[in-house]
Amino acid sequence: MWYLFFQIWVWVILAFIFGWVAHWFLCCRNKDSEELAAEPNSTVVAENVQAVVTDNTSPVDESWKPQGFSSAPDRVDDLKRIKGVGSVIEETLHGLGIYQFEQISAWDDDNVSWVENFLAFPGRISREGWIEQSKTLGAGGTTDFAKRVDKGDVDYS
Repeated sequence: MWYLFFQIWVWVILAFIFGWVAHWFLCCRNKDSEELAAEPNSTVVAENVQAVVTDNTSPVDESWKPQGFSSAPDRVDDLKRIKGVGSVIEETLHGLGIYQFEQISAWDDDNVSWVENFLAFPGRISREGWIEQSKTLGAGGTTDFAKRVDKGDVDYS
């Protein structure tokens, strides 16, 4: 009787070990390298953008660069009131010298392309209507999203 009990447990333990090895081989073998390639870190992206801006080696033509400030002006608008601009994108825009709604509302297609190369979100500015929102907010108006931000309904933490 003890012999059968011992033999069954040996087979159960071997099956458990075989299951873990098969699981690792099928699922987890290349997981670390896939995760690094598939999940960009927004902090690293923001640091890389800041490095490019600081080094003045942008990957696009500088003539398309929108009018910006070399340092923060006296009046800095809360760019997070624009739908689609969060804390990280606002920091990136500040790194590019963009601090006010009036600057964004004056962008043309070339300026949009230049900024989108730094944001790594092609089409986002047009899709989310940053220029139209900036025109409204810069003129002293408000948008539904800006009202939610002002009330504290939008959490950027």
